[in-house]
This record gives sequence, C-alpha cells and structure tokens, in this order.
Amino acid sequence: MSQQLISDEEQKGSGSTDIHNKPVHEKFEYEEDFSGPLDERKHRDIFWLILYLSFWIGMFVVAGLAFSTGTPKRLYYPKDYRGNVCGMDNSKVKETFSSNYSKSELSFLSDTSDLKYVFWPHDGSSQEICVDDCPTKGDIVDPLCDATINNYLDKDDDYCPYKTESVLRRCLPLEFKNSNSSDIINSIKNSVSGSSSLSKVMGDLIQGWYVLLISVFIAVILSFSWLFVIRKFAKVMVYFTIIFYFIILGVITWFCWHQSKASDDIEGHKKMDTDTYNAKAFKIIFYVMIGFIVLSLFALIFLRKRIALAIVVIKEAAKAVSDIPMIIFFPLFTFLALLVVYAYWVPVSMFLMSSGKPRLVEEVPATGDPYLKLDYKNEKSINYLGIYHLFGLLWTNAFVIAVTQGVVAGAIASWYWTRDKNNIPGSPTLASFKRIFKYHLGSFAFGSLIIAIIQFLRVVLEYVERQMKKSNQENQCIKYLFYCMRCFLKCFQSFMEFINRNAYIMIAVYGQSFCQSTKRAFHLIGRNIFRVMAINTVGDFLLFLGKLSVATATGLIAMIMCKANDNMSFYLIPSALAAILAYFVSSAFMAVFEMAIDTILLSFCEDCERHDGSSVEKEPFASEELQEFMNGIKKEDQEKLK
Repeated sequence: MSQQLISDEEQKGSGSTDIHNKPVHEKFEYEEDFSGPLDERKHRDIFWLILYLSFWIGMFVVAGLAFSTGTPKRLYYPKDYRGNVCGMDNSKVKETFSSNYSKSELSFLSDTSDLKYVFWPHDGSSQEICVDDCPTKGDIVDPLCDATINNYLDKDDDYCPYKTESVLRRCLPLEFKNSNSSDIINSIKNSVSGSSSLSKVMGDLIQGWYVLLISVFIAVILSFSWLFVIRKFAKVMVYFTIIFYFIILGVITWFCWHQSKASDDIEGHKKMDTDTYNAKAFKIIFYVMIGFIVLSLFALIFLRKRIALAIVVIKEAAKAVSDIPMIIFFPLFTFLALLVVYAYWVPVSMFLMSSGKPRLVEEVPATGDPYLKLDYKNEKSINYLGIYHLFGLLWTNAFVIAVTQGVVAGAIASWYWTRDKNNIPGSPTLASFKRIFKYHLGSFAFGSLIIAIIQFLRVVLEYVERQMKKSNQENQCIKYLFYCMRCFLKCFQSFMEFINRNAYIMIAVYGQSFCQSTKRAFHLIGRNIFRVMAINTVGDFLLFLGKLSVATATGLIAMIMCKANDNMSFYLIPSALAAILAYFVSSAFMAVFEMAIDTILLSFCEDCERHDGSSVEKEPFASEELQEFMNGIKKEDQEKLK
C-alpha cells in the first residue's frame, strides 16, 4: 500500500541513475520507475559558467571606460564651422589644450548648450553657426539683421536671418531669390552628407529611441496574443498565421515601392542626399520582398501536405502548454531579461561610438585666413572595446534564449512522462527552472558560446566584404568565395542551433554535461531520422512564419513612426532595427512552442525505445493520435526509400 503512495516526483529522484554510466550510442531500455526529469543531479560545466561571469566583468569595465570618455551628443547634434557641437558645452575641452595654446586662440570653444540648431548666416560664406532656433522671419533678398546676436560669430558681420525650416537640426531656407541661396543649400547638404554614415545611424537611433521601445512592446503584445490563441485554436491559428504572413508581406512590398517613388515628389532644392539614399534602399527592399514572396509560395506548395500532418504535433504541443498555464508566462522573463540587456547595451554603444580625444586641426578656407577647428580622434583601443562589447551582446542574447529553452524543455518533459495528464505533480515550470539555475547554467553558457562565435564570424565576414567593396578589391572569385562562406556559416549556425536545442532537452531530463547530452541526443535523432526531419522541417517553417509576421508588422508600424520624425536621416535603419528586435522578442515567445514540439518529438522517440506496448506496463506515454501520426510518417518515408 505504501508503494502506491509514492508520487511521481519521488520516483524521479530514485530511478534511472545508471543513465550516466550507459554508453551514449545505446538505445534506451525499459525502466519500471522512470517518470521523466531526474532530481538527483550534479553541477555541470562549471568552467564555462566562470568564463561567462568573467566576461561580464569585462563588459562592466568597457561600460566604465565608455561612460568616462564618450559624448553621445556628438552623434546627433550638428557642429558649427569651428567644430563646436551645437547643444553641448565645448569650453570644457579647453583644459586639454591650455598648455599649448593661448586663451585667445581657444576663445572659439564656447558653451552652446542652449543652441541646438545650425544656421548659415547670410554673409556669402559657408561658415555655419549654432543658434537656439531656426529663424522664421526675414528674406533672402532683404534679410532681417539683428546685431544683438553678433557674439555667436567671431567677426564683425551682422547676423541676418531669413525664413528657414528645421531639417535634421539644420536651418534650411524657405525662399530662394538669388545666387547666395544655392551656396547656403549646398553648405547644408555637405554638412548633412559629410558626417560619417555610422554617426548618422547612431544619431537616428538616439532620436528614435522611443520608436524602438514602443516596437518592443508591440512585439510583446502580438507574440503573447499568438501564443495565447494557439493554445485553444491550434489548427485555425496555423492557417491564420500563413494567411496573415502573406498579407503583411504584400503590404510591406507595396509600402516600399511607394516610398521608393516618394523622393521624386520632393522639390529639387529641398531634396537631401538622405532622401535619395532612403529611396534607393526602399527600392532594393522592394525587390527583396518580391523574392521573399515567391520563395514563400514555393515553400508553401512544397510543404502543403506536411503542414496538414504537422498540425497534429502542434495540437499536442498546445495540449502541453494548456496543461501547464505558467509556461505561457515564462517568455515574459525572457523578454524582461533581454530588455535589460539591450537597455544596457545600447547606451554603452552610444558612448563607445562617441569616445575620442579632442584635438585641434588647422582649417584653410578657400578665401580668408586659416583658423583652428575642434575635432575628435577615435583610438584603435575603442574599436577593440566595441568588438568585445558586440560579442558580449551576442553571447548574452544566446544565453538567455538557451536558458528559456532548457526550462521549457524540462517542464514539457515532465508533462509528457506523466501518465495522468490531468494530475501533473507540483509546478513543472518552477521545478525545471530551479534545476537549470542550480546545476546547469555552465552547460547553457557553453552552448550559447558556440552560437555566439558563429554569429560573430558572420558579422566579421560581412564587415570584411563591405570593406573590400569600398576599396574596389573585390572580383568575381572573391565574391563567390564570400558567398560560399556566408552560406556555410548560416547552415552551420542552423545545424548547431538544432543540435543545441536537443542537447538542452537531454540536459533538462537527465542532467548530464553539454557534450554528453549532445552525443546522446545526436544518436537518438539518428535512430529516428525520418520522424525528426518531417516534424522539424514543417514545424520550424510554421513557427518561422509566425516570427516573421510579428517582425514585419512591427517594422511597418515603426517605419511609419520614424517617417513622421523630421530629425531622422536614415529612418529605414531604426525601422529595420525595430523589426529585428521584434523578431528576437517573438523568437523568445515562440520558443515555448518550438521547444514543446522538439521535446515531445524527442520524448516520443525515447518512449518508443523504452515502451514497445508488449504489456500494460510497457504502454507508451504518447497519446493514440500522436502514435498513429508518427508511425504513419515512418512508414511513408521508408516506402519512399524502397
């Protein structure tokens, strides 16, 4: 009688302890007391956890150096002709040069904290000055002179304003009646185009920080809604996702075509180089979207039969998620963790990008005497710190997602290996989280490091390729080589992500090290390759459509918000970043279903080896519908091979 009172949770701690001594290539055998994830575990892969924590200590050191040397205002505020950044106190750098220059030579370094716009005075020159606001009175022919603001110039000419409007914090003339106006316009265009593209991009990100924040919350709402609805209406939601995906692709394609033609309607004197760049970018994206639609249609036609079959597994995953309500809220932990990471990473990046030592350079104008100009020089050490900082983001992002996958895998495995699904003991999600956090963070740090290294190599490859294009050193052979390397790294990353997910499932169930779990999962998949290929191909495709739907919808909303901001130059960049962030957010949420499907699939394969149905005790844990579906796939694929 006492034996019957032993709960499933108590059995987990006492059984299957010989798994650590069992060769990884051998099949699983029937064990009377096996009931899912083991409680008796040891700390694994501690070295990688120590390495990860040490790396983050270095990240904090980088942040300290960035905050002590960076000035983000330099990225998005314009400068006057002497190098003073409008909107900040430039007089603070006088101490840097006080030993080599006299006070009179440094007098041009002034406090322009309240002067956040740049204006070209009507004196026939192209020397811009900082002003508190763009003038709204006056005329190009008959300018309105105001001697009270002569102190902004280091010469005796009157400051004569004319009607302007603010474009990227530059005061653009509204009336054009003589030759001087064209000189002013050209000066403005050169000022906007002359700054580095990277600085303008970073400046746009600072200007559009609210767009990124709103986009993240939009992605959370869309992802959470998708996850919540699919719990109850799996089949309907699958087809709705497919239809919505093609609708949103069509809308974005039309929007890109419309925006690529929008610059044609801008008057020539008001058209900036950034308008042309945005139009070209939209035209390229338009053709890319056409290609996306065509490829997606081919994929849908090719997988149409498999999609109908894969709904069975998705419905099974939906049952698991419905029976463990807490698991649907766990992605919020992932979202908050990633939000904290990005909220830390982006400001540090801004300060790193604006780090540099002030210096004085001699400017020689076409007419007039030479004068000193303030400039900033970035050191190579800052670039190295930026590389370190970027890798930290890749590793941490992969680590947070890996922990989420491990926790979900442990919870779903507990559900699968419970006979009575209406009486699941304890809280599977909380129990899985405790096991992962206590014993296996090192294993997840190791797995995420592999993904981060591959992603970093892809970034480096992209950077090298762009540098070679700029220097005109690229030929057809090099192009082909880079294409092959990009393709290889992408495929390798996808392969490792697949292997890692299955390794995390084994870690969540048996508590072995990352390498041991990887080997065991690899052999189990190899013995059930037909089932795994069929489900993963279609399941991943459907979830990928869900992620893209959320990302593209969010990116479209962000693009509309960015276009309404006149202070942005490349508004396509913040919009694209918003879409990327949305994709990461949706990936964190849909990782629940992704891992639920993978865990159920791997558990089913193990279940078939442990329980052959020869007796009541050896009846499989899987539902009859799932057994019939999976066995049908195996027979169908075996017949094709014959």
